[in-house]
Amino acid sequence: MEIFLELMIFIMGTFFGSFFTLAVYRIPLKKDITHERSFCPNCNHRLEFLDLIPVWSYIFLGGKCRYCGQKIRIRYLLFEMLSGIVFVTAYNSLHIHNIFLEMNKIVLFLQFVFLYVTIVIVSGIDKEYRKINSSVLLFGSIMQTIYILYLYIMEKSSIYRYGIYFGIFILIYIINKILQKKKENYFLEILLLISYILFTCLEKCTIVTILCTVIIILLAKMCRKKEFQKISIGFYLGTFAIILKIVENYIIFYL
Repeated sequence: MEIFLELMIFIMGTFFGSFFTLAVYRIPLKKDITHERSFCPNCNHRLEFLDLIPVWSYIFLGGKCRYCGQKIRIRYLLFEMLSGIVFVTAYNSLHIHNIFLEMNKIVLFLQFVFLYVTIVIVSGIDKEYRKINSSVLLFGSIMQTIYILYLYIMEKSSIYRYGIYFGIFILIYIINKILQKKKENYFLEILLLISYILFTCLEKCTIVTILCTVIIILLAKMCRKKEFQKISIGFYLGTFAIILKIVENYIIFYL
């Protein structure tokens, strides 16, 4: 039963991984990500169901488009598999014994899923365009707010810290929107991302995330692999936030 459940979670993760690649490509172009059918970017042929099964379609088609033969980047396959692994790892980090009885942990896992969705899309766009998408962060903050309301109503938890951090996020979001009309400010966008991580992961995870990101940036500068102005800071912040959130769950539920 446990192996079957983990397999289902892995498959769910691969579907999310497939969706992420689509979202990262379409959102910056302001294209629909829910209703418009997927298509081959080379021949523009609409993809059918058998072309869209994560992992399996890539292997079955030999890593090529069924219609024009264009080679598909292997990073799509790798990212779908990585997302599946992350989902299973996150699930196991919560130490769930009975999925039907431990509703609080199931809700916590869903909270992680929305955190992962938000962070991966934002980080992916930042990696490609060096830009933080504030609309995706707003979506993530709304999902986090629903989770916080659950904590307050169902578990009678204190939520004052969340309220403060949500207020900080909204304030920076409004300032960023106002200033964007004149000129985009990447470091203000990074501050917005940090405030979202603080809102969802709280203090310890956020502080360690920032420290790890600073170390990576300093090492990159020392190695002179990239100019500072070209480093996708949001990508590293997002990556470390996800890793550290899972590590934090392992520490809380296993120690």
